[in-house]
Amino acid sequence: MRTRRCIVMAVFLFFAAAFVCGKGIDAEAASRYTIYVNRRTNLINVVESGSGRLVRAMYCSTGRGYSTIGGTYNTVSKMRWHALYGGVYGQYCTRIHGSYLFHSVPYYRTVKNQMATKEYNKLGTQASAGCIRLAVVDAKWIYDNCGIGTRVVIGESRSLKKPQRDKLTISTSSRTGWDPTDPDPANPYYPSISLKKSASKKVKNIKYGSKMNKKKLRKMITVSSRTTSSAELLKNVTIKGRVRTKKPGKYKITFTVTDPRTLLSKSLKVTYTVKKAPQEPAEAPAVPTV
Repeated sequence: MRTRRCIVMAVFLFFAAAFVCGKGIDAEAASRYTIYVNRRTNLINVVESGSGRLVRAMYCSTGRGYSTIGGTYNTVSKMRWHALYGGVYGQYCTRIHGSYLFHSVPYYRTVKNQMATKEYNKLGTQASAGCIRLAVVDAKWIYDNCGIGTRVVIGESRSLKKPQRDKLTISTSSRTGWDPTDPDPANPYYPSISLKKSASKKVKNIKYGSKMNKKKLRKMITVSSRTTSSAELLKNVTIKGRVRTKKPGKYKITFTVTDPRTLLSKSLKVTYTVKKAPQEPAEAPAVPTV
């Protein structure tokens, strides 16, 4: 009996310690950031609680007629999808207080291509019934990075910075559609990237000793998206890797294009081959003269 009690006590202490450690980790995550919401400008700034450094700026839609609660709160729960007022649904929901949430623009059903595009275009203005709407990329960021208990300050007294990315308006020709910032691989708003046909032959062979820098590599690709011009996208292409044209071998290069308006990225991996330099023919031996 004494042995059994010891075992029970040991198990209890183990789980109690795990609970305390877990709560410590949650408290640390919760205190890392502070989220500021301005109901007048419909902007959100996430800052480091200790330093005050701006981490992320977002457009949002708060409640019409200042119906979003004001004051200081701490987040209490998270839901991947959640039913909203009016028979619609939100993605990446974080509860602020009571029925007030951070969440995506509403969806008619819990399906990624059923977002209300007209409501998406209202981001940056008061448009909701009280919750705080966000583009998916931002709602997901809060969902993933701000622990339960994160401090949220809602009001108009603090001047907040706008996001660096442009405010995006999408076509409302169809009643529903995709959030253009949703990182789901099936999202049709992802940018495309490929090698130009004229450059595809160079994948097999790069001339030994030729000039091959990142500027020249960038000219070998073509990029496009539904929201941004190709010229603008090319400015947002990064290249990882290097081709050493004076050293024979295979070189792996990764091109990555990021759409500055949706923050969606697409990568292309290409293997370039540099062959040995052709050997110059040996000189013929001199013929002796008589």
